[in-house]
Amino acid sequence: MIPRQPGLVRAGEILRSLVKEIILTPEAGDLKIDVRVDLAGILAISLNTKTPATGTGVSQVEMVAGIGFEPVTFRL
Repeated sequence: MIPRQPGLVRAGEILRSLVKEIILTPEAGDLKIDVRVDLAGILAISLNTKTPATGTGVSQVEMVAGIGFEPVTFRL
């Protein structure tokens, strides 16, 4: 069992509070997962976080839109 660290527990609580809805939809033998979040809350947290936590080094978050975010466009 991994020991719980207070900072990690708090981070988990914050992330759970930002997730508003998770929708699982079977689609052609696969499972489509839509996660709906509080974008304003995420942006507010990112604006309030100036530096990484002590001892963590540099941190970065990258978000990429996947299939289904926009219509597929061919031959541009």
